[in-house]
Amino acid sequence: DESNPIAEALAIKEGLIAAVGDYKDIQSNIGKDTEVIDLKHHTMLPGFIDAHSHVITAALFNAMTTDIGGYKYKTYSSIQNKMKEVIAGTAKGEWCVFTGWDVELVPDLPELSANYLDTTFSAEVNIMVITQNGHSAYANNAALSLSHINRDTPDPPGGTYVRDKHGNLTGQLLEEPAISEVLQQVLLPNIKKFVEAIKYTLKEYARAGLTTTTELDLALPEARFGDILTSGSQYLDSLLQALREEAAHLPTRLAYYTVVTKKCIEEKSPMGFKGGSRLWHAGVKLFADGSPHCGTAAIKRPYLYSDLTEKLRFPPPPNYGKLNWTYDQLLNQVKPYHDAGWQVAIHAQGDRAIDQVLQVYGALGGKNRRHRIEHMGLASEDQLAKCALLNVGPSMFVSQLYYYGKTFSNDLLGKDYTDNWAPVDVAFKYGCNVSLHQDTPAFPGPPQPLASMKTAVTRTHKDDGTTVYGPNHRISVHQAIQAYTTGPAWQLFRENELGRLKVGFRADLVILSANPYIVDPMKLDDPNTIRVVETYIDGHCNRISV
Repeated sequence: DESNPIAEALAIKEGLIAAVGDYKDIQSNIGKDTEVIDLKHHTMLPGFIDAHSHVITAALFNAMTTDIGGYKYKTYSSIQNKMKEVIAGTAKGEWCVFTGWDVELVPDLPELSANYLDTTFSAEVNIMVITQNGHSAYANNAALSLSHINRDTPDPPGGTYVRDKHGNLTGQLLEEPAISEVLQQVLLPNIKKFVEAIKYTLKEYARAGLTTTTELDLALPEARFGDILTSGSQYLDSLLQALREEAAHLPTRLAYYTVVTKKCIEEKSPMGFKGGSRLWHAGVKLFADGSPHCGTAAIKRPYLYSDLTEKLRFPPPPNYGKLNWTYDQLLNQVKPYHDAGWQVAIHAQGDRAIDQVLQVYGALGGKNRRHRIEHMGLASEDQLAKCALLNVGPSMFVSQLYYYGKTFSNDLLGKDYTDNWAPVDVAFKYGCNVSLHQDTPAFPGPPQPLASMKTAVTRTHKDDGTTVYGPNHRISVHQAIQAYTTGPAWQLFRENELGRLKVGFRADLVILSANPYIVDPMKLDDPNTIRVVETYIDGHCNRISV
């Protein structure tokens, strides 16, 4: 709260902040039944808000896949052993799904293909390997066959079944529409188990200091549930109903965005807000381009050509990535949801994609929608100025530099693009309501808002504190905290009740072991220097250590 930036004490009544100020002034709020909590020199901030995550996806992965990511595994040998162990315990015709395949973090990983998965692991078990960034996957021949995908199958809109020069399937799948055609064949957990997995995952988010988080890609066009193939909407309706019944007991608030459907138009949700204070449907999601890790983010200057781009199977040079839609196609998809009152969030990593999305938003008007652009890795100053003009919320993925600054600069994008990756300072310059995120689980490891803040403040790689990627784009610690509190609260239409320690706001709090304003910014990701002690939601302690 800029009008009262530092306080000694805070009073809570019925889940709301009742007073903020000096301890002697707050004492008058203490009654015989009041619980008084001594922070013991710890620091209290508004609970962190992650405006772009994939909590339900993360829970689903936790429940039905095996993590082989570079956060945990450092060599192909260790990953191969884990995959063989899991596959050996799986019956013929059943599924093994692996997530986190990351050639950039584990350089000795081989090039995958359907045939490689067959010969190295199994031709009888259905195998799928999803990359860390989530925009690419690999399936063996059994999985492709079960999914009715062959050399004559047309690519789904917005996705690609990669083929070799002879037109044969390689087993690689690009983008969500292609990946989901295979993934939807996997048996989903029953609703009760899924809800428990979501609650467990939300507890992990709470341990990271988050009190509000999101699912930005809720979609199951068709889902295998039990012994029947049912519509994804039926399964999701059952899941969301079960979550609503548990909402009061969730350790964080959860806003979700669905991939566009006719149902979104029919419901005509006002201002993109529908649901309760703990769980609500915030908007709809589309994808304008892909990922820089796959060479599919649409950019104006070509990707580098390197051994790594070859190994990652980037499209042949000169490669400028790919727009998923023409301008007219994207406009025609967005307009019905815009007209029906929905907030729209569009994934756009590359500068070409950002141009297209801003052109669409500009044609539609309606600043009160607070439409969003997700990631905005290669946003220019002109584009961020236009975001401010259109009242568009940039949700920026500066955290890519934490793990991938080196490969971006040396192998994928080049130094200039990398030094200008996610220029959060420019968003602040033009008065944008900006948020930061890590895109979990499409990012290595658990959610770490403090590490994300460190990256925005220092713009360094986790293992190299001397190389700064774009020193002119560093922001202050205060701005980084704003991008995890007030900025995302605005993007989620909750700026009048979340994101500040202010009278009348909800008592969503994070307690830190040290003051982030005074610790060395290079140590914001060091739990020995600063860590999350506790979180509160509506004034109730989450007991994150339990």
